[in-house]
Amino acid sequence: MKTCPNCHQPVASDSVFCENCGFNLRTASVTPLIKKHRGGRHSKHGKSAEPGKKKVKWLSRGIWCMLTVAVIAVTVLAVSFYNKQAGKEGQIATITDDITDNQSNDFAKKLVSDNPNLKIDGDTVQPFFNYARKHPKYVKTLKADLQKFGETRDHTFKLETAGHNFLIFPVYKLRVTTMHPVLTSNVANATLLADGKALVTTKNDHYSYKAGPLFPGQYTFKLSGGGVHKSTTVDLVAGNSVNKHIDLIVQATKRGHDEVNQNEDETTVTDATGGKVEDNTTSDDALDSGDSYDDLSIEAQTALDELRENGDLDTDDYTYKESTPQAHITEIRLYDAESGDHDSTYRYDDIHDILAEYDASKGKFKEVDFDD
Repeated sequence: MKTCPNCHQPVASDSVFCENCGFNLRTASVTPLIKKHRGGRHSKHGKSAEPGKKKVKWLSRGIWCMLTVAVIAVTVLAVSFYNKQAGKEGQIATITDDITDNQSNDFAKKLVSDNPNLKIDGDTVQPFFNYARKHPKYVKTLKADLQKFGETRDHTFKLETAGHNFLIFPVYKLRVTTMHPVLTSNVANATLLADGKALVTTKNDHYSYKAGPLFPGQYTFKLSGGGVHKSTTVDLVAGNSVNKHIDLIVQATKRGHDEVNQNEDETTVTDATGGKVEDNTTSDDALDSGDSYDDLSIEAQTALDELRENGDLDTDDYTYKESTPQAHITEIRLYDAESGDHDSTYRYDDIHDILAEYDASKGKFKEVDFDD
């Protein structure tokens, strides 16, 4: 006896239809098989693979993919933020901000010297701060050069790695080129001073002394003793000023008094052997052959940079003659590099950041207007 799956009444084992409800008993044996096939696929071991588990597996993979992408995006943003805030760009900005904000002690901590005999601290960097206050554009140029080249165009400061944060991110410092000016005097037993600090006592009346190492900047050198004195203020900043000659030679005037010269820097001076020592300052005589862009002072280069960036000047097409007709006024004469013909003359006021071109028809300099 068997039971009808529809009405659950007993039926004969060989019955095709249920005598009670008429249910087709032949479909009863097919239904479980259909349900079995509909319930899932058989695995190689005869077990059914459940679709729900497959969906969970793909969902899990999707979540991990999204998490991976999110981690990568966060990492890229974090590195970008670090580079701007504390990376190379951020560190250079901090260094230059220390200069403009007159934070000499903080600035000194970010420096290393090319000469171990120079102790860098808030006091030794003051001459550079004095120069920077009078030449604010130098700081802007310094920042731009470090960002682009890792070194200033005058070869005074160079960016270098001085360790790492978290063993990954580099810490930068500025390596400074120290100055070693040569002071020459014709007065025996006189004291040579730099910014009021005694350097040496002259041994004879034809004495030369190599000072330094000094931090780049503006210095007032003075000779004092024997009833005479002389002083001169000099900018020691560019790489071509490392061994600059400082004339502290006193000359007698017609009245019999010793001459005192302020802000004077001769092109040639007499050294202890009686020979001539060539200076790195620029003058008409020193530049008869014409200098290249790289040989010019930072003030002259700044003026030419303005012409190159805002005008149509190609600095490689010319040679130059530089002079200083007045304090803080730099004159640059441009000559065609091939023919040697004079092209134009400019003057740059580094205090007021004014660039002017000489107008031969009017016989005077006129401020350059790049909007014309």
